[in-house]
Amino acid sequence: MTEHFTGHNKALREAIPNRFFVACAILALSIAFLMSAALAGTTAFRKEWQYASDAKI
Repeated sequence: MTEHFTGHNKALREAIPNRFFVACAILALSIAFLMSAALAGTTAFRKEWQYASDAKI
């Protein structure tokens, strides 16, 4: 019975780094997506602002 739990704990310890790296990868991709969306939004806003200021002249 003890061997079963020892093997189970060993399997859990081996699985944890994989989950950690997957979580880090998902976090990094989410941050990259948000930064990309923010950059696209600010670029579109600047262009819109430029057209609005050109229209006033």
